[in-house]
Amino acid sequence: MRNPTVPIGAISRFEPERFEGRWQVEAAAGDWALRGFDVAGGVWSENGGARTGQVAPLGRGIFQITYGDTATRDVWVVWVDPDHNTAALGDPEGSFGFVATRVGTRRADQIRAAEQVLDFNGYRTDTWGKVQ
Repeated sequence: MRNPTVPIGAISRFEPERFEGRWQVEAAAGDWALRGFDVAGGVWSENGGARTGQVAPLGRGIFQITYGDTATRDVWVVWVDPDHNTAALGDPEGSFGFVATRVGTRRADQIRAAEQVLDFNGYRTDTWGKVQ
């Protein structure tokens, strides 16, 4: 899913407060079956509330979700457009990766840009399934 020999980086222009809102997953691969998520007030809610967790920053563009059962997941924002409407997310291990857009703001050029950045970071988005 991701070539672990390729360095991965999180984007420095990520702003947590601008990341809040409702997102839909456009393309994904790995062990995290997301169709969409919401972020509000430090709470991450998946697939319409099926699972929720607390969000805590780990670094610029990196945060950790801690679920009620104490399971955690680290998320790296590899790329986000300047308006925070399209994002490329993953993790260094390559266990998941996805492209998400804010509900109602889907733009094919930004989705392609997100895929290109993920590819540069060792992913192979051409093999990913489209979610929407």
